[in-house]
Amino acid sequence: MKSIVGLLSLLLALPGCSIYKAATAPPPVAVADARIGSTRAEVLSVFGMPKNTEQGPDGRIDIYEFTDGNHGATKFRIVPYIAADVVTLSLAELILWPLELSVLQGSEGRAVVTYDTKDIANGVKVTKRNGEPWDYGDNPPPAPMQQQARR
Repeated sequence: MKSIVGLLSLLLALPGCSIYKAATAPPPVAVADARIGSTRAEVLSVFGMPKNTEQGPDGRIDIYEFTDGNHGATKFRIVPYIAADVVTLSLAELILWPLELSVLQGSEGRAVVTYDTKDIANGVKVTKRNGEPWDYGDNPPPAPMQQQARR
């Protein structure tokens, strides 16, 4: 009897977990927009505030950590999640919630950007959280921008 009550309690708590995670999933990060020649403000607009900043005589080094999520249109996966919850009396959550947590929440990444004394990026290295090279997919980073002579 206790196991039945425990199972019923779990079924009452689960509905909506995958729906909530899908609705609050992070947006994509335009990683290819952070490149050599970008200003610090442009890099901040891509990655947000750095996790760590080191200031040196030759410039600064910023370390960013970010989550590259899915395109906003993928949030429409909420509709079949709701249908699956209704049809299966929330038993679908036993599959959908772990799937949402493990696969559909985006890729963790890290970027190390070095700047000169004028806060222009002179080095950009983007990797996955585990140190493997970042996969740019169909949007490889463009060639480094040519720095214009400053007057």
